[in-house]
Amino acid sequence: MAEPGVFEVIYSTRAMRRLKPDPIPEETLKKIVDAGTRAPSGGNTQEWAFILVRDPDLKRFLRDYYWNTWQQLRAKRMIPAGNLPPAQQRMLNAAADLAAHLDEVPVILLACAHQEYTPLAAMNNPRANTIVIHGSIFPAVQNILLACRALGIGATLTTIHCFFEEALKQKLGIPDTMEVAAMIPMGYPQGKFGPVTRRPVEEVIHWDRWGQQKG
Repeated sequence: MAEPGVFEVIYSTRAMRRLKPDPIPEETLKKIVDAGTRAPSGGNTQEWAFILVRDPDLKRFLRDYYWNTWQQLRAKRMIPAGNLPPAQQRMLNAAADLAAHLDEVPVILLACAHQEYTPLAAMNNPRANTIVIHGSIFPAVQNILLACRALGIGATLTTIHCFFEEALKQKLGIPDTMEVAAMIPMGYPQGKFGPVTRRPVEEVIHWDRWGQQKG
């Protein structure tokens, strides 16, 4: 089956949270991560690493922390509940289902990056450091999401792991110098890919200066 074109992939890469437990072939996983490494990074340093978690015990560890965090966020009303528009309610239901059954997805990808961009170490500018670090890893993350879509793999980007990142790093032996920038559950989707819903482009373009939205 021919892979879809780039714009078809971009316009239909929706978050897929309901995933089948079927294993993903190792060669497919390598191809997905290889697509991630084709992204740009600050100074082309490529200071990233990708952990593919498949071990059942480790996935249960992630599920337990993730689900407990999800429940805490719900209890503190940081995650909305009740009287939501149907589309948002469906999204939250799928997110809750993923949180409760995270250990059942075949692969959980952790995208890791250095906490400090070495060329900026002497500049004492935390803002610049953060921009370069995240600007160097999230293009790779997006490449991974697009590659998943092109290969028929469902995936979603989540950052809830940041609430238990130290425990996660200790459990997986991730060096102190690294951060886990993103966690991506991956698997063959239960549903179908389709067009994403976004604001009209005219609402987000500002021509030459802020607030000038007519070309």
